[in-house]
Amino acid sequence: MSQPATTPALPCRPRVVLRAGFAGHKELTPDERNRLEQTLGEVLRTLGHRLAALAPGVPVDTGRESRVTRFYAPQCPLLRLVTGLCEGADALAARVLERVRIAPDPGAVCGPDTPCLETELAAVLPFGVGDYRRSRPEAFRAEFDRQLASCDWVLALDGIYDRPDEATLAALPQDERMKREALAKNRRARAYRAQSAFLLRHSDLLIAAANPDDPSNAGGTLETVRVALAFELPVVFLHTGTGEVYLIEPQDDLHSVLAEKAPRPERWKATLQQWVSQLTTDPDSGFDPADPSHQAHEKHGEVLLQEFFYDAASPPRDAAGGQKATWREKVWIWFEKRFRSGPESKSDAKLQPYSAYRSRATELSRHYSGLYRGAFLLNYVLAIVAVTLAAASLALLGTAGHTGPGEEAAVMAQAAGLAPAQTPAPVAPRGWLVPTLLGFAVLKLAILIFVSRNTRRANRENWNDRAVDYRYLAERLRGMFYLPQAGSHQPPAAAPPQFASRVVRQSAVDWLFDSLVRAISPADLPLAQAMEFPANDGTGTVRVKKLLTLQPREMVENVRDAWVGEQTKYHERNTRTMHALHHWAERVAASLGWTVIGIVALDFLVIGGELLHWLPHAWEPNAKLATPWLVFISAVLPAVVAALNGIRFQSECQRLAERSAVMRVMLHGRSAVAAGEPQGRWQQADDLARRIAAAQASPGDDPGSWDHDALRLTERVATDFVQEAAEWSVLYAKEVSDPG
Repeated sequence: MSQPATTPALPCRPRVVLRAGFAGHKELTPDERNRLEQTLGEVLRTLGHRLAALAPGVPVDTGRESRVTRFYAPQCPLLRLVTGLCEGADALAARVLERVRIAPDPGAVCGPDTPCLETELAAVLPFGVGDYRRSRPEAFRAEFDRQLASCDWVLALDGIYDRPDEATLAALPQDERMKREALAKNRRARAYRAQSAFLLRHSDLLIAAANPDDPSNAGGTLETVRVALAFELPVVFLHTGTGEVYLIEPQDDLHSVLAEKAPRPERWKATLQQWVSQLTTDPDSGFDPADPSHQAHEKHGEVLLQEFFYDAASPPRDAAGGQKATWREKVWIWFEKRFRSGPESKSDAKLQPYSAYRSRATELSRHYSGLYRGAFLLNYVLAIVAVTLAAASLALLGTAGHTGPGEEAAVMAQAAGLAPAQTPAPVAPRGWLVPTLLGFAVLKLAILIFVSRNTRRANRENWNDRAVDYRYLAERLRGMFYLPQAGSHQPPAAAPPQFASRVVRQSAVDWLFDSLVRAISPADLPLAQAMEFPANDGTGTVRVKKLLTLQPREMVENVRDAWVGEQTKYHERNTRTMHALHHWAERVAASLGWTVIGIVALDFLVIGGELLHWLPHAWEPNAKLATPWLVFISAVLPAVVAALNGIRFQSECQRLAERSAVMRVMLHGRSAVAAGEPQGRWQQADDLARRIAAAQASPGDDPGSWDHDALRLTERVATDFVQEAAEWSVLYAKEVSDPG
């Protein structure tokens, strides 16, 4: 007795999370502090109230939730504020966040004190914790320790805090002093710019508090705003001089917006709520609801999300809980293996908690890809069989009077009145011919019915669309095995949005991916560790809940070898496999085409010889016997050629081979993988790893902040792969065609 299949646990639904980065001036007048405290409180409460209204099961604006909210976990939403833990505006923002409360609806079943929003403080520091605290004014260090302990996680970068005192500089020769000052300034600038960049990698929008008339420093608030807009993040700008609020979208010009009159509070609050909705619960906001295509996209997206989170039976499982290939998948696997060649690539090292979601996406992609490819392969093969059966039936009837089966067919035709009466047939019809022809007819009908139903089912259930969507999701999640280890939790988009800002999401797949990235906290990563530091006053310790430190050299080497190197092998293998399939189909089709031409020419010669009496009398019976079978072959072979061309078209083997060849060049250069002359991204990563090693070996000249360089390299590689996945998705977006 077989054991029932084991069903693995489905991945958890993400939590409603919004990440707000914060940047503000260190020096504020009392009036500026008062204005900022009031305005920032309104901004945070507006964000929090909208989050609570969108989260499932939260008694705020009950009944107005978006349809997509059911794919969120029924959990209190989270508003995370990421700051630099600096004095001035940063410290004020942390204290304002502590006071943000969202009350439930009046008359709700729960009590009025029921929390409807959770808040979280996080920080990005340019230096190690100890060095950064020493860089702050003495009067702020106690407050720094308090806020440090309240952070759920802290990312400490590898910047070098270098501010030599005047006595040290005065003791140096002038040239050495200038060199020393330049190095110190460069180190601090690199560190603060890195801090700004990493803060944006943990944000969905930026809240900036500054006076645009004040000068800007390296990594300062105004520079951070410009970088955020270039990074396609919307900005909530709080003018500390006037208390006005400006909402700036990525396509806007900063100075042009600030030169205009600030919107009224009710207007910017409504717009800010719309931003929150678009970021968290509107995967199809790019479509016009009045357009019928909007409902089709919405329905397709909801079916996909429903399957991803709720359908444990998809894909099928074996008794051990592993993925079980269906017979359609097995057909394609068997066929594709005939052409597979090239180096094997290793699997990516998994990173929790992303691995559970990527495994789910990969299994579903593999399942639907196998169904789609097996379906069109079966269609074309069965079409050849159907044409062969039809041609064989005609050939049997065409050989009447020249063979035993032909005589039987002639008798049948005469009895049915389909042929003129001739001399009495020399033999009586035998019993096997009628069942054979009827069997051929029934088999042809069954094939046609199967092909029709197979085509309709594949297109009705969107096998290819699902395969494309899940493959795209899996490839984006592959990047999250590497990007978080480089400090990035805001992965690059598939393509720069040309007609809409980043707050507009275009598909359920992008929504799902972005929701997962927002919901998975850096504190959930294995590299986050609890740490304790001596308190500033010398008594006791300060406990950091989760501290993250990056290893830029190790990260770059991992990207070079495990990501770029192994994906180079994959694309090398895919290039060879798809080229082999394409050339095989092309060669066979060309050979069969010439064969058909030869057979048709031979048939003309036979017919011409009979008409002109050129053939010897002894050859005529054989010539008449051969003619129907020549017609049979000339009918079947074109069907085979058409099927081969259809397989090439449906599989896109040529263009996929070319895409993989291009990716291989981008990743490893034009040399072959085994040639030992890597270029492309591999060479860039190798060069950066060498530069980091050389700098760390010479601490006196090390500029520091290599985390930022490692981040930029990792994001460039991620952009290559996500664009390749997006182009592949467009290339392979097609339905199963009916070969009939």
